[in-house]
Amino acid sequence: MFRILIPVDFSPDSKVFVEKGFKVLPKVDEASFVYVVPLGMKELEDFMEKDDLPEAKEKAENKMISFLRNLNIKAGKITHAIADGDPARVLIDLANTGNFDAMLVGHRGYAYVEDFFIGSVTLKLISKVNIPVIVVKKGKGEEDIMEEK
Repeated sequence: MFRILIPVDFSPDSKVFVEKGFKVLPKVDEASFVYVVPLGMKELEDFMEKDDLPEAKEKAENKMISFLRNLNIKAGKITHAIADGDPARVLIDLANTGNFDAMLVGHRGYAYVEDFFIGSVTLKLISKVNIPVIVVKKGKGEEDIMEEK
């Protein structure tokens, strides 16, 4: 049974990286999507209070449902979850539970800064999770896939 963890941030390239990643994966028995409401990040604390969390999670849930409806992938079972906290820490802990065989991530998301080749969350995942991390990189006019462990 092959189970894959797929964090998404609903950035414009999220759908692209998921669909491209599935083209190189073996048969996926379970695809588990997760979005982390980024609480605890200093830049968001000035704009969001803990009391706003239920509304943020509800919006994320609606975005996730829409996102999954528009995906063109094949998996035996597709699940999703909405979490909150520091995205890197939450994803590292989730990946290291032993419940997943691999993780599929895009090389950058909404926090993309043009001078960076790979996003900071992705870098943390590559270096700290105990399962293979499949990174889908979108190049100029094409998508490339590289696997890291």
